[in-house]
Amino acid sequence: MTAHATGRGPALILVHGALGDYRQWDSIASRLQLHFRVVAVSRRFHWPNNPPTATVDYSVESHRDDLLALLHSIAGPVHLVGHSYGAAVVLSAALVEPSIVRSLTLIEPPLPSLLPALAPELAEENAGRAAMVATLRAQVADRKEETAAMTLFDWAQGGPGGFAALPRACRDQLLQNANTIGPTYATPPPPYTCSQLARLSMPTLVTGGADTRPFYRRSAQAAAACIAGSRSVVIRDARHMVIVENPDATAAAMLDFLLTA
Repeated sequence: MTAHATGRGPALILVHGALGDYRQWDSIASRLQLHFRVVAVSRRFHWPNNPPTATVDYSVESHRDDLLALLHSIAGPVHLVGHSYGAAVVLSAALVEPSIVRSLTLIEPPLPSLLPALAPELAEENAGRAAMVATLRAQVADRKEETAAMTLFDWAQGGPGGFAALPRACRDQLLQNANTIGPTYATPPPPYTCSQLARLSMPTLVTGGADTRPFYRRSAQAAAACIAGSRSVVIRDARHMVIVENPDATAAAMLDFLLTA
């Protein structure tokens, strides 16, 4: 894990999603660093760390343990923020060691285990996601990791052309981390339950893009419903990659929450 720290104040840890690294937070960190000691991390195997090998341990749990090791080196409870896969990582850390988490922010969390009750209205969405995962796994098997990365982000951003519509810097960063896509989809995320999330008592914000696809929107709604007292905010003019599509509104929503958490 690599960490990039800026600013002064209470510790605020930012954890990126699939194929990301700490650079995805640059625009948001520049706004938050006026109030917090902002630590944006690049998870294990993500730029600028060494790339994954065929036998790597890559799972939400392994990334959670890396994160917990970092948190143990910081005095006092910290604010934890995660986007997408990173939201699953910070959620796992908060469930294992809630005493070291001052607040929790989940941005576009992908939590399929919370969605069974909504299955009838998500049948087409779930089928599309399953087809996307099968396609990218086949592309990875053919050593076409960059193509698989585009397949993933076309789907995550709502359909064909979704990847191409992202800012150039974001596209370049995602492709630099394309070699992590195989490990990312080799191990399923933990099957979180609503009863687990209900045990969380720290202030929690759940947020995402107003135009995000149903899978992410429903996951966020389910998480917010399970965590008592959580706050929900929808960010305008953004889809799944809300942290780079509308960093101003995302940072504003985070600050409004964090300054009172």
